[in-house]
Amino acid sequence: MGWWQDILGRMRKSVYDIPVSKKFVNFIHDNPWYSGVLILGSGTVLAQIIGILSMPVITRLYVPSDLGILAVYSSILAIVAGAASFRYEFAIPLPKQDENGANLFVLCILLLIGTSIGFTMIVVFAGIFFVEMFHLDSITPFLLLLIVGFFGMGLYNILNYWAVRQKDYRRITYTRLNQSASGAACKILLGALSFGPFGLLMGYIISHIAGIGTFFRALFEKDTEIFKHVSITGIKAVAKEFWSFPALNFPGLVLSTISLQIPPLILLATYDTQVVGLYYLAYGLLVLPGSLIGSSIGQVFHGEVATMYRQGSSELYSFYLKTVKHLTFIAIPVIGTLALLAPIIFPVIFGEAWTDAGWYCLPLALMVIPGFVAGTTNKLDVFGYNHWVLIMCTIQLLCVLSGFSICAYMGFSIFLTLTVYAFIMLIIYIGFIILNVKAISHKNPMVK
Repeated sequence: MGWWQDILGRMRKSVYDIPVSKKFVNFIHDNPWYSGVLILGSGTVLAQIIGILSMPVITRLYVPSDLGILAVYSSILAIVAGAASFRYEFAIPLPKQDENGANLFVLCILLLIGTSIGFTMIVVFAGIFFVEMFHLDSITPFLLLLIVGFFGMGLYNILNYWAVRQKDYRRITYTRLNQSASGAACKILLGALSFGPFGLLMGYIISHIAGIGTFFRALFEKDTEIFKHVSITGIKAVAKEFWSFPALNFPGLVLSTISLQIPPLILLATYDTQVVGLYYLAYGLLVLPGSLIGSSIGQVFHGEVATMYRQGSSELYSFYLKTVKHLTFIAIPVIGTLALLAPIIFPVIFGEAWTDAGWYCLPLALMVIPGFVAGTTNKLDVFGYNHWVLIMCTIQLLCVLSGFSICAYMGFSIFLTLTVYAFIMLIIYIGFIILNVKAISHKNPMVK
Protein backbone atom coordinates (compact mmCIF):
# COMPACT_ATOMS: atom_id res chain seq x y z
CA MET A 1 0.00 0.00 0.00
CA GLY A 2 2.67 2.49 1.03
CA TRP A 3 5.54 1.06 -1.01
CA TRP A 4 5.60 4.06 -3.36
CA GLN A 5 5.77 6.44 -0.38
CA ASP A 6 8.81 4.54 0.91
CA ILE A 7 10.49 4.86 -2.51
CA LEU A 8 9.77 8.59 -2.69
CA GLY A 9 11.14 9.00 0.83
CA ARG A 10 14.36 7.21 -0.14
CA MET A 11 14.66 9.37 -3.27
CA ARG A 12 14.27 12.58 -1.26
CA LYS A 13 16.88 11.36 1.24
CA SER A 14 19.32 10.43 -1.51
CA VAL A 15 18.93 13.87 -3.12
CA TYR A 16 19.58 15.62 0.18
CA ASP A 17 22.60 13.39 0.78
CA ILE A 18 24.22 15.03 -2.25
CA PRO A 19 25.96 18.19 -0.95
CA VAL A 20 25.42 20.18 -4.17
CA SER A 21 21.72 19.34 -4.29
CA LYS A 22 21.27 20.20 -0.63
CA LYS A 23 23.05 23.52 -1.09
CA PHE A 24 20.88 24.31 -4.10
CA VAL A 25 17.64 23.49 -2.29
CA ASN A 26 18.68 25.52 0.75
CA PHE A 27 19.79 28.42 -1.46
CA ILE A 28 16.42 28.55 -3.26
CA HIS A 29 14.54 28.22 0.03
CA ASP A 30 16.52 31.03 1.67
CA ASN A 31 16.23 33.45 -1.29
CA PRO A 32 12.64 34.54 -2.05
CA TRP A 33 13.80 36.24 -5.28
CA TYR A 34 15.24 33.03 -6.76
CA SER A 35 12.38 30.97 -5.36
CA GLY A 36 9.87 33.27 -7.05
CA VAL A 37 11.76 33.15 -10.33
CA LEU A 38 11.91 29.35 -10.17
CA ILE A 39 8.17 29.04 -9.56
CA LEU A 40 7.12 31.57 -12.18
CA GLY A 41 9.82 30.53 -14.61
CA SER A 42 8.97 26.83 -14.50
CA GLY A 43 5.28 27.60 -14.91
CA THR A 44 5.97 29.89 -17.84
CA VAL A 45 8.15 27.27 -19.51
CA LEU A 46 5.32 24.74 -19.22
CA ALA A 47 2.85 27.31 -20.55
CA GLN A 48 5.16 28.01 -23.48
CA ILE A 49 5.55 24.30 -24.20
CA ILE A 50 1.77 24.01 -24.39
CA GLY A 51 1.62 26.95 -26.79
CA ILE A 52 4.48 25.68 -28.94
CA LEU A 53 3.06 22.15 -29.16
CA SER A 54 -0.28 23.56 -30.29
CA MET A 55 1.17 25.76 -33.05
CA PRO A 56 1.81 23.01 -35.65
CA VAL A 57 -1.88 22.06 -35.32
CA ILE A 58 -3.07 25.68 -35.42
CA THR A 59 -1.02 26.53 -38.54
CA ARG A 60 -2.69 23.65 -40.34
CA LEU A 61 -6.19 24.71 -39.30
CA TYR A 62 -5.74 28.37 -40.26
CA VAL A 63 -4.16 30.18 -43.22
CA PRO A 64 -1.61 33.03 -42.91
CA SER A 65 -4.26 35.67 -43.61
CA ASP A 66 -6.27 34.43 -40.57
CA LEU A 67 -3.21 34.91 -38.42
CA GLY A 68 -2.80 38.34 -39.99
CA ILE A 69 -6.25 39.36 -38.71
CA LEU A 70 -5.26 38.14 -35.23
CA ALA A 71 -2.06 40.19 -35.46
CA VAL A 72 -4.00 43.37 -36.26
CA TYR A 73 -6.58 42.67 -33.52
CA SER A 74 -3.96 41.95 -30.85
CA SER A 75 -1.96 45.05 -31.82
CA ILE A 76 -4.99 47.33 -31.47
CA LEU A 77 -5.94 45.72 -28.17
CA ALA A 78 -2.41 46.02 -26.79
CA ILE A 79 -2.34 49.72 -27.64
CA VAL A 80 -5.72 50.62 -26.11
CA ALA A 81 -5.55 48.23 -23.12
CA GLY A 82 -2.83 50.37 -21.55
CA ALA A 83 -5.53 52.93 -20.75
CA ALA A 84 -7.61 50.44 -18.72
CA SER A 85 -6.45 51.81 -15.37
CA PHE A 86 -3.89 54.38 -16.56
CA ARG A 87 -1.01 52.22 -15.26
CA TYR A 88 -1.92 52.69 -11.60
CA GLU A 89 -1.81 48.88 -11.36
CA PHE A 90 1.99 49.09 -11.69
CA ALA A 91 2.05 50.97 -8.37
CA ILE A 92 0.10 48.33 -6.42
CA PRO A 93 3.25 46.51 -5.13
CA LEU A 94 4.95 49.76 -4.03
CA PRO A 95 3.19 51.12 -0.86
CA LYS A 96 4.69 50.02 2.46
CA GLN A 97 1.26 49.64 4.09
CA ASP A 98 -1.20 47.05 2.80
CA GLU A 99 -4.15 49.39 3.21
CA ASN A 100 -2.58 51.80 0.72
CA GLY A 101 -2.08 48.90 -1.68
CA ALA A 102 -5.75 47.99 -1.24
CA ASN A 103 -6.79 51.59 -1.95
CA LEU A 104 -4.74 51.49 -5.15
CA PHE A 105 -6.40 48.22 -6.12
CA VAL A 106 -9.91 49.69 -5.72
CA LEU A 107 -8.83 52.83 -7.58
CA CYS A 108 -7.73 50.64 -10.50
CA ILE A 109 -11.05 48.77 -10.52
CA LEU A 110 -13.02 52.05 -10.58
CA LEU A 111 -10.86 53.38 -13.41
CA LEU A 112 -11.30 50.13 -15.35
CA ILE A 113 -15.08 50.38 -15.14
CA GLY A 114 -15.00 53.97 -16.35
CA THR A 115 -12.57 53.37 -19.22
CA SER A 116 -14.47 50.24 -20.32
CA ILE A 117 -17.70 52.23 -20.60
CA GLY A 118 -15.89 54.94 -22.57
CA PHE A 119 -14.18 52.42 -24.87
CA THR A 120 -17.50 50.66 -25.51
CA MET A 121 -19.07 53.93 -26.64
CA ILE A 122 -16.15 54.63 -28.98
CA VAL A 123 -16.35 51.17 -30.57
CA VAL A 124 -20.13 51.24 -30.96
CA PHE A 125 -20.50 54.78 -32.28
CA ALA A 126 -17.15 55.48 -33.97
CA GLY A 127 -15.63 52.06 -34.64
CA ILE A 128 -16.34 52.07 -38.38
CA PHE A 129 -14.90 55.57 -38.69
CA PHE A 130 -11.52 54.44 -37.28
CA VAL A 131 -11.58 51.26 -39.36
CA GLU A 132 -11.92 53.29 -42.55
CA MET A 133 -9.37 55.90 -41.43
CA PHE A 134 -6.63 53.33 -40.77
CA HIS A 135 -7.68 50.83 -43.50
CA LEU A 136 -8.48 48.06 -41.01
CA ASP A 137 -11.39 46.52 -42.92
CA SER A 138 -10.29 43.00 -42.03
CA ILE A 139 -11.32 43.39 -38.37
CA THR A 140 -14.73 45.02 -38.97
CA PRO A 141 -16.70 41.84 -38.07
CA PHE A 142 -14.81 41.54 -34.78
CA LEU A 143 -15.02 45.06 -33.33
CA LEU A 144 -17.19 44.03 -30.37
CA LEU A 145 -14.56 41.48 -29.32
CA LEU A 146 -12.23 44.42 -28.65
CA ILE A 147 -14.53 45.45 -25.79
CA VAL A 148 -14.38 41.99 -24.21
CA GLY A 149 -10.60 41.88 -24.52
CA PHE A 150 -10.19 45.41 -23.13
CA PHE A 151 -12.12 44.77 -19.92
CA GLY A 152 -10.85 41.22 -19.39
CA MET A 153 -7.17 42.05 -19.86
CA GLY A 154 -7.47 45.16 -17.68
CA LEU A 155 -9.07 43.19 -14.84
CA TYR A 156 -6.53 40.37 -15.06
CA ASN A 157 -3.60 42.82 -14.91
CA ILE A 158 -4.96 44.51 -11.78
CA LEU A 159 -5.46 41.17 -10.02
CA ASN A 160 -2.08 39.98 -11.20
CA TYR A 161 -0.24 42.94 -9.65
CA TRP A 162 -2.09 42.43 -6.39
CA ALA A 163 -0.79 38.85 -6.43
CA VAL A 164 2.71 40.22 -7.12
CA ARG A 165 2.38 42.46 -4.04
CA GLN A 166 1.38 39.41 -1.97
CA LYS A 167 4.19 37.41 -3.62
CA ASP A 168 1.63 34.75 -4.52
CA TYR A 169 3.78 33.41 -7.34
CA ARG A 170 2.26 29.94 -7.26
CA ARG A 171 -1.18 31.30 -8.06
CA ILE A 172 0.21 33.48 -10.87
CA THR A 173 1.90 30.41 -12.31
CA TYR A 174 -1.35 28.42 -12.12
CA THR A 175 -3.24 31.11 -14.05
CA ARG A 176 -0.49 31.22 -16.69
CA LEU A 177 -0.82 27.48 -17.28
CA ASN A 178 -4.60 27.75 -17.36
CA GLN A 179 -4.42 30.58 -19.90
CA SER A 180 -2.06 28.72 -22.22
CA ALA A 181 -3.99 25.44 -22.16
CA SER A 182 -7.43 27.06 -22.48
CA GLY A 183 -6.36 29.41 -25.26
CA ALA A 184 -4.72 26.65 -27.30
CA ALA A 185 -7.72 24.33 -26.85
CA CYS A 186 -10.13 27.07 -27.97
CA LYS A 187 -8.11 27.85 -31.11
CA ILE A 188 -7.85 24.20 -32.09
CA LEU A 189 -11.50 23.38 -31.39
CA LEU A 190 -12.92 26.40 -33.23
CA GLY A 191 -10.41 25.92 -36.04
CA ALA A 192 -11.50 22.31 -36.49
CA LEU A 193 -15.08 23.59 -36.68
CA SER A 194 -14.03 26.06 -39.42
CA PHE A 195 -14.73 29.24 -37.46
CA GLY A 196 -11.84 30.97 -39.20
CA PRO A 197 -10.34 34.14 -37.63
CA PHE A 198 -13.05 34.18 -34.93
CA GLY A 199 -11.52 31.03 -33.43
CA LEU A 200 -8.09 32.66 -33.21
CA LEU A 201 -9.50 35.82 -31.63
CA MET A 202 -11.50 33.92 -29.00
CA GLY A 203 -8.47 31.80 -28.17
CA TYR A 204 -6.37 34.96 -27.84
CA ILE A 205 -8.87 36.55 -25.42
CA ILE A 206 -9.07 33.41 -23.29
CA SER A 207 -5.28 33.12 -23.20
CA HIS A 208 -5.12 36.57 -21.60
CA ILE A 209 -8.02 36.57 -19.16
CA ALA A 210 -8.33 33.00 -17.87
CA GLY A 211 -7.50 32.94 -14.16
CA ILE A 212 -9.53 35.96 -13.10
CA GLY A 213 -11.77 33.74 -10.97
CA THR A 214 -8.74 32.14 -9.33
CA PHE A 215 -7.32 35.52 -8.31
CA PHE A 216 -10.67 36.74 -6.97
CA ARG A 217 -11.13 33.57 -4.94
CA ALA A 218 -7.71 34.01 -3.32
CA LEU A 219 -8.43 37.67 -2.63
CA PHE A 220 -11.70 36.92 -0.84
CA GLU A 221 -10.17 34.05 1.12
CA LYS A 222 -6.99 35.81 2.31
CA ASP A 223 -7.21 39.57 1.95
CA THR A 224 -10.71 40.68 2.90
CA GLU A 225 -9.49 42.23 6.18
CA ILE A 226 -7.11 44.51 4.30
CA PHE A 227 -9.91 45.88 2.11
CA LYS A 228 -11.97 46.90 5.14
CA HIS A 229 -9.61 49.88 5.42
CA VAL A 230 -10.41 51.16 1.92
CA SER A 231 -12.00 54.63 1.89
CA ILE A 232 -12.68 57.52 -0.47
CA THR A 233 -10.06 59.55 1.38
CA GLY A 234 -7.53 56.73 1.05
CA ILE A 235 -8.23 56.32 -2.67
CA LYS A 236 -7.75 60.05 -3.24
CA ALA A 237 -4.52 59.98 -1.22
CA VAL A 238 -2.90 57.15 -3.21
CA ALA A 239 -4.12 58.63 -6.49
CA LYS A 240 -2.28 61.82 -5.58
CA GLU A 241 0.81 60.06 -4.20
CA PHE A 242 1.32 57.97 -7.34
CA TRP A 243 0.22 60.63 -9.82
CA SER A 244 3.36 60.10 -11.92
CA PHE A 245 2.08 56.74 -13.18
CA PRO A 246 -0.86 58.15 -15.17
CA ALA A 247 0.86 61.48 -15.83
CA LEU A 248 4.25 60.20 -17.02
CA ASN A 249 4.39 56.41 -17.05
CA PHE A 250 1.10 56.01 -18.92
CA PRO A 251 1.95 58.24 -21.90
CA GLY A 252 5.40 56.70 -22.10
CA LEU A 253 4.03 53.18 -22.04
CA VAL A 254 1.43 54.02 -24.68
CA LEU A 255 4.16 55.37 -26.95
CA SER A 256 6.34 52.31 -26.30
CA THR A 257 3.43 49.94 -26.93
CA ILE A 258 2.55 51.68 -30.18
CA SER A 259 6.14 51.39 -31.41
CA LEU A 260 6.11 47.65 -30.58
CA GLN A 261 2.60 46.92 -31.85
CA ILE A 262 2.52 49.13 -34.92
CA PRO A 263 4.46 46.80 -37.27
CA PRO A 264 1.39 44.62 -38.09
CA LEU A 265 -0.65 47.74 -38.84
CA ILE A 266 2.03 49.25 -41.09
CA LEU A 267 2.78 45.91 -42.74
CA LEU A 268 -0.94 45.55 -43.49
CA ALA A 269 -0.96 48.95 -45.21
CA THR A 270 2.32 48.28 -47.06
CA TYR A 271 1.91 44.60 -47.94
CA ASP A 272 -1.11 42.37 -47.11
CA THR A 273 -2.63 40.12 -44.43
CA GLN A 274 -0.56 37.18 -45.68
CA VAL A 275 2.70 38.96 -44.86
CA VAL A 276 1.26 40.13 -41.55
CA GLY A 277 0.34 36.56 -40.66
CA LEU A 278 3.83 35.28 -41.47
CA TYR A 279 5.35 38.08 -39.39
CA TYR A 280 3.01 37.29 -36.51
CA LEU A 281 4.01 33.62 -36.45
CA ALA A 282 7.68 34.61 -36.28
CA TYR A 283 6.81 37.15 -33.60
CA GLY A 284 4.80 34.59 -31.66
CA LEU A 285 7.47 31.88 -31.75
CA LEU A 286 10.48 34.12 -31.20
CA VAL A 287 9.49 37.40 -29.57
CA LEU A 288 6.57 36.39 -27.39
CA PRO A 289 8.20 33.37 -25.70
CA GLY A 290 11.15 35.58 -24.76
CA SER A 291 8.82 38.32 -23.59
CA LEU A 292 6.73 35.98 -21.47
CA ILE A 293 9.72 34.34 -19.84
CA GLY A 294 11.07 37.79 -19.13
CA SER A 295 7.66 38.81 -17.83
CA SER A 296 7.70 36.02 -15.26
CA ILE A 297 11.17 36.94 -14.05
CA GLY A 298 10.24 40.60 -14.31
CA GLN A 299 7.29 40.29 -11.95
CA VAL A 300 9.52 38.80 -9.25
CA PHE A 301 12.21 41.36 -10.10
CA HIS A 302 9.61 44.13 -9.83
CA GLY A 303 8.58 42.98 -6.37
CA GLU A 304 12.15 42.65 -5.12
CA VAL A 305 13.32 45.95 -6.61
CA ALA A 306 10.29 47.75 -5.14
CA THR A 307 11.16 46.34 -1.70
CA MET A 308 14.87 47.18 -1.99
CA TYR A 309 14.04 50.68 -3.22
CA ARG A 310 11.62 51.27 -0.31
CA GLN A 311 14.29 50.12 2.15
CA GLY A 312 17.07 52.14 0.50
CA SER A 313 19.18 49.01 0.04
CA SER A 314 22.78 49.60 -1.10
CA GLU A 315 22.67 46.24 -2.90
CA LEU A 316 20.20 47.46 -5.54
CA TYR A 317 22.93 48.48 -7.99
CA SER A 318 24.75 45.13 -7.92
CA PHE A 319 21.43 43.27 -7.96
CA TYR A 320 20.40 45.09 -11.15
CA LEU A 321 23.69 44.45 -12.95
CA LYS A 322 23.71 40.81 -11.90
CA THR A 323 20.18 40.34 -13.25
CA VAL A 324 21.09 41.99 -16.57
CA LYS A 325 24.13 39.73 -16.86
CA HIS A 326 22.19 36.54 -16.11
CA LEU A 327 19.38 37.43 -18.52
CA THR A 328 21.91 38.15 -21.29
CA PHE A 329 23.50 34.73 -20.79
CA ILE A 330 20.05 33.18 -21.11
CA ALA A 331 18.91 35.19 -24.12
CA ILE A 332 21.86 34.89 -26.49
CA PRO A 333 22.07 31.07 -26.74
CA VAL A 334 18.35 30.36 -26.43
CA ILE A 335 16.93 33.02 -28.75
CA GLY A 336 19.96 33.05 -31.06
CA THR A 337 19.83 29.30 -31.64
CA LEU A 338 16.08 29.37 -32.28
CA ALA A 339 16.49 32.18 -34.82
CA LEU A 340 19.29 30.40 -36.69
CA LEU A 341 17.33 27.15 -36.92
CA ALA A 342 13.98 28.79 -37.77
CA PRO A 343 14.43 28.86 -41.61
CA ILE A 344 15.06 25.12 -41.53
CA ILE A 345 12.51 23.92 -39.00
CA PHE A 346 9.55 26.23 -39.76
CA PRO A 347 8.46 24.55 -43.04
CA VAL A 348 8.88 21.11 -41.45
CA ILE A 349 6.91 21.87 -38.29
CA PHE A 350 4.31 24.36 -39.51
CA GLY A 351 4.01 23.50 -43.20
CA GLU A 352 5.41 24.93 -46.44
CA ALA A 353 3.00 27.87 -46.35
CA TRP A 354 4.91 29.28 -43.36
CA THR A 355 8.48 29.00 -44.73
CA ASP A 356 9.06 32.76 -44.98
CA ALA A 357 8.14 33.20 -41.31
CA GLY A 358 11.29 31.28 -40.41
CA TRP A 359 13.45 33.78 -42.30
CA TYR A 360 11.73 36.67 -40.51
CA CYS A 361 13.14 35.31 -37.23
CA LEU A 362 16.71 36.20 -38.21
CA PRO A 363 16.33 40.01 -38.13
CA LEU A 364 13.82 39.87 -35.28
CA ALA A 365 16.40 38.15 -33.06
CA LEU A 366 18.50 41.32 -33.13
CA MET A 367 15.80 43.10 -31.13
CA VAL A 368 14.44 40.17 -29.14
CA ILE A 369 17.70 39.48 -27.29
CA PRO A 370 18.22 42.99 -25.89
CA GLY A 371 14.45 43.37 -25.58
CA PHE A 372 14.33 40.32 -23.33
CA VAL A 373 16.91 41.90 -21.02
CA ALA A 374 15.75 45.52 -21.09
CA GLY A 375 12.05 44.73 -20.96
CA THR A 376 12.52 42.58 -17.88
CA THR A 377 14.74 44.97 -15.93
CA ASN A 378 13.46 48.42 -16.95
CA LYS A 379 12.18 49.91 -13.66
CA LEU A 380 12.67 53.63 -14.26
CA ASP A 381 9.13 54.19 -12.99
CA VAL A 382 9.97 52.49 -9.69
CA PHE A 383 13.11 54.62 -9.35
CA GLY A 384 11.07 57.78 -9.86
CA TYR A 385 12.31 58.62 -13.36
CA ASN A 386 9.03 58.40 -15.23
CA HIS A 387 9.98 61.47 -17.25
CA TRP A 388 12.96 59.55 -18.65
CA VAL A 389 10.55 56.81 -19.74
CA LEU A 390 8.39 59.38 -21.52
CA ILE A 391 11.37 60.90 -23.34
CA MET A 392 12.79 57.51 -24.38
CA CYS A 393 9.44 56.21 -25.55
CA THR A 394 8.85 59.36 -27.61
CA ILE A 395 12.24 58.88 -29.27
CA GLN A 396 11.45 55.20 -29.78
CA LEU A 397 8.13 55.85 -31.52
CA LEU A 398 9.57 58.59 -33.75
CA CYS A 399 12.47 56.36 -34.77
CA VAL A 400 10.22 53.38 -35.52
CA LEU A 401 7.77 55.45 -37.58
CA SER A 402 10.65 57.09 -39.45
CA GLY A 403 12.28 53.74 -40.12
CA PHE A 404 9.13 52.16 -41.54
CA SER A 405 8.36 55.28 -43.58
CA ILE A 406 11.82 55.28 -45.16
CA CYS A 407 11.57 51.55 -45.92
CA ALA A 408 8.15 52.02 -47.57
CA TYR A 409 9.40 55.00 -49.60
CA MET A 410 12.49 53.10 -50.76
CA GLY A 411 10.44 50.02 -51.60
CA PHE A 412 12.47 47.71 -49.36
CA SER A 413 11.63 44.03 -49.13
CA ILE A 414 9.88 42.77 -46.00
CA PHE A 415 13.13 41.13 -44.81
CA LEU A 416 15.13 44.36 -45.13
CA THR A 417 12.32 46.35 -43.51
CA LEU A 418 12.32 44.07 -40.47
CA THR A 419 16.13 44.35 -40.27
CA VAL A 420 15.93 48.16 -40.11
CA TYR A 421 13.20 47.93 -37.45
CA ALA A 422 15.27 45.45 -35.40
CA PHE A 423 18.40 47.69 -35.43
CA ILE A 424 16.35 50.66 -34.26
CA MET A 425 14.91 48.68 -31.36
CA LEU A 426 18.35 47.24 -30.50
CA ILE A 427 19.71 50.76 -29.92
CA ILE A 428 16.62 51.80 -27.92
CA TYR A 429 16.86 48.78 -25.60
CA ILE A 430 20.54 49.40 -24.88
CA GLY A 431 19.62 53.00 -24.07
CA PHE A 432 17.04 51.83 -21.51
CA ILE A 433 19.59 49.63 -19.75
CA ILE A 434 22.07 52.52 -19.52
CA LEU A 435 19.39 54.84 -18.12
CA ASN A 436 18.42 52.33 -15.43
CA VAL A 437 22.05 52.14 -14.30
CA LYS A 438 22.21 55.96 -14.17
CA ALA A 439 18.93 56.13 -12.23
CA ILE A 440 20.20 53.72 -9.57
CA SER A 441 23.47 55.64 -9.35
CA HIS A 442 21.59 58.90 -8.80
CA LYS A 443 19.52 57.37 -6.01
CA ASN A 444 22.63 55.93 -4.37
CA PRO A 445 25.52 58.47 -4.48
CA MET A 446 27.89 55.84 -3.05
CA VAL A 447 27.77 53.98 -6.40
CA LYS A 448 30.59 55.05 -8.67
